[in-house]
Amino acid sequence: MKLAAAALLVCLVLLSKREPRAAEARALENCLRQGRESARCLDSVFAEWLSRSTAEEALALIRTRQANDHEFRLVCHPVVHALGRALFQRAGTIHDAFKACDPTCHSGCYHGVVERFLWGETSADGAPVHVSRPLLERKAAGACADDAPLRLRFQCLHGLGHAILYFAGYDLAAALAICDRLSDPWSQRSCYGGVFMENVAGASAEKRAVSATDYHYPCNQVADRHRAECYLMQTSRMIEMGLPLEALFGECAKAGAFYAECAQSIGRDLSNEARVHGPEKAAEKCALAPGVGRQACIRGVLYALVDNTWDGSYALPFCAALQESDALAHCFDLATRYLQELFDHAPEEIARQCKRYLADPTFCRARAER
Repeated sequence: MKLAAAALLVCLVLLSKREPRAAEARALENCLRQGRESARCLDSVFAEWLSRSTAEEALALIRTRQANDHEFRLVCHPVVHALGRALFQRAGTIHDAFKACDPTCHSGCYHGVVERFLWGETSADGAPVHVSRPLLERKAAGACADDAPLRLRFQCLHGLGHAILYFAGYDLAAALAICDRLSDPWSQRSCYGGVFMENVAGASAEKRAVSATDYHYPCNQVADRHRAECYLMQTSRMIEMGLPLEALFGECAKAGAFYAECAQSIGRDLSNEARVHGPEKAAEKCALAPGVGRQACIRGVLYALVDNTWDGSYALPFCAALQESDALAHCFDLATRYLQELFDHAPEEIARQCKRYLADPTFCRARAER
């Protein structure tokens, strides 16, 4: 009897620990069904969560869910945006809120932190009040620390671009002009990327600067200095308009000097397929790209996969799935350089990842250890 009672007590303790996580998962599901109100619903869920638990536990729950649910994996980025917004409210600074974030769901937590930083005060119902352009310019200029690690500075600047366009009322020219005021070209381009991603996949779909008939709009209308980052996102809009893969490559060929960026955008879109269904199909589809588009497509898949996890867990198997030897070498060289330069992985750590994530790590390790 004593053993039975002890076993029952253990079960009750385990259930009591597991139930809040189950309740939180149900709350997230409920929010995702609420359409335009989903963001506000998620804000409420995470504000309540952080009053009694930690961001680490929330992120762990989301990682478990995306590992077990392919559909959730594709929509979880705005979920962790909401967690980032809640973290900034509690921490009060970007720097302190970033400490609680991690790369889960394509680093959405970091983006949400910066988004909430730009809100300023809120109205009685918790919605952001109007943010004037002078205030946007002033806050944007000091948002991202110059001395932050490159990976965190990029997330800050990219999230800044998202938030600037949102608070500029989806006025593309105004948002890009604010990015233009940042201190250096790399920071400006990182900010442009967030602006154009928000324009394609933004929270206010009806306000986006898109065309119902022109596959290249707005990239063919913005200034030349903005076009590369625009085309790095544009194929998501082309897909939304109904273009199949072969037609995407054809439209990218019409982008002239920005063909490579457009083909890289196709690769970024294919990265979702690589994460959900495995790398082989994405590798086969990049092989269909003509000319320099092939390497650009590979680059797009690879960068997006590394950005998603900050390691080689998805990216290295993608490289290994490539059939042509030159493509294979290019991909592993690119992965090694990207993991080193942006994410501070030493060559020996990348070699260990080759062993961890690949059935045959020989070629991968040789490229990593060169």
